[in-house]
Amino acid sequence: MAVRQRTRNPLSRLFRVLWRKGRTLKRLVFPPTYDPFTAESADGAQVAYFFADSPSRIYQIAQWLPVIEKSPAHLKSVIITRSMATTEELRKLTNVQVIHARTFDLLMSLLELSKFKAIIYVNNSYQNFQTLSYQSAVHIHVNHGESDKISMVSNQAKAYDRVFVAGPAAKDRYLKAVAWIDTNKLITVGRPQLDLGQTPISAHPKLKTITYAPTWEGEDEANNYTSMDLYGKKIIDAALSQSNCRTIYKPHPRILTSKDPEVVAAHKYILSKLSKAPHQILLEGDVIEVLLGTDILISDISSVTLDYLYLKPNGAIFLSDRRTDFASLESESPVASASTVIDMNSVDQVSAQLEKTLQKDELAPKRAEVCRYYFGGIEAGESSKTYFAAILSSISEHETALNELIRTRRSI
Repeated sequence: MAVRQRTRNPLSRLFRVLWRKGRTLKRLVFPPTYDPFTAESADGAQVAYFFADSPSRIYQIAQWLPVIEKSPAHLKSVIITRSMATTEELRKLTNVQVIHARTFDLLMSLLELSKFKAIIYVNNSYQNFQTLSYQSAVHIHVNHGESDKISMVSNQAKAYDRVFVAGPAAKDRYLKAVAWIDTNKLITVGRPQLDLGQTPISAHPKLKTITYAPTWEGEDEANNYTSMDLYGKKIIDAALSQSNCRTIYKPHPRILTSKDPEVVAAHKYILSKLSKAPHQILLEGDVIEVLLGTDILISDISSVTLDYLYLKPNGAIFLSDRRTDFASLESESPVASASTVIDMNSVDQVSAQLEKTLQKDELAPKRAEVCRYYFGGIEAGESSKTYFAAILSSISEHETALNELIRTRRSI
């Protein structure tokens, strides 16, 4: 398979470089002033969610907002940011206190004064390393989804005190991909983001719903799991050929800004095909609401596929394999064993496979087994309780360990 080449606009790149340099120069000539933090700046919060990235990655923290908002009083939480643009966007999305720590010195001052018991990370931003220097809190990585993408596991996991994962499958994923990983730090919590009682999209009284929810093409070929460029057009044609069905298109947000010409072409094609009712194009909104109202999901190796498995284990899954290597696919993504796989050899039979599945879903028993493997038997609705209990337990264990130290960083 040919390696995908990205197209780059040199003028656009030059503009971005000049804009960044201009912004830096402005700050040197007119340095901003910031009020110092105090012991009351975090309003007594015990937990801080740290998010250092720009608004382009705000979706990573956004999916955790409903969970943060439901934190029990004894785990009162705030969000710490490093970007003012991100701060402004988050304040529009939540009533949780968002604190902007622009400089490293301000960040360290905030941590020392607020005396957080736990700091939680939803990604592996390089700026996380700065916060990890704070000794008095337990550092917990929770990531921003659950999928079988290689990006879900990283050597960076070793830096955190605890790594919360969905279930046994995630633990095995680390063991397969990260040398010397300490399995004792991998704590099963299920999927708390999915326990919030979202309302399914409106069902059609007479039609089954087929949802195509492709992921984006990733940062590089190793992280490219999208079906859009190779199979997208044929998938949507197959879905539209089914009688008594409606088709919903819910792409990953970054497909909308893709620069890959094949992805862009497939996206435009799908938009043109789904322009009439009862079919729907959903470029915004909560994907969970869509999944709850879906009878058959067509997707890729992504968090969407596993979220659907968790929420609707009785719902049929069609899973793409852009590399047409089933042995590797099943090894890397065990849900494949309970899915109808779409690859170069089978893409022309998707219409027939959809029709067959609509009549009888033969993989339902296997999906129930795979669901237990991915989520450790924690059922939808139970994960939030498990998650908050794991935070509290981690804090308690860390406090005990801290009390045994004879040398610690001096606080302000």
